[in-house]
Amino acid sequence: MKKFLLLLIAVTATGITTALPAPAQAATWHSTAIPHKLRGYWTARGNHSQGVHIYKHKIHYKGERAVKVKWRYVGNHKYHFKYAHSQGFTINLHYYGQHKITMNSYWHSYYR
Repeated sequence: MKKFLLLLIAVTATGITTALPAPAQAATWHSTAIPHKLRGYWTARGNHSQGVHIYKHKIHYKGERAVKVKWRYVGNHKYHFKYAHSQGFTINLHYYGQHKITMNSYWHSYYR
């Protein structure tokens, strides 16, 4: 009876650990295409002549040159972007819906 109990406990314990889902790798930096819902031209709410164009692999602020970025999904519709010579600085983007985003840039709030 003791051996049966020990075997039952061992099987149950291994069953619990194997039943847990593997951790998601969403927090890794991706060099693949930026998600489609973020792409396009976003106009700054504070200055309608300024904006940001998000391409498949690049971000281009109006008046500056386009930079190739890596991105990662942080959760709750938030994304981080970094580029090669950013010295650890990341661009934070919060996607509210198909017509509004916020970014930690000069104009902060954007629409399309």
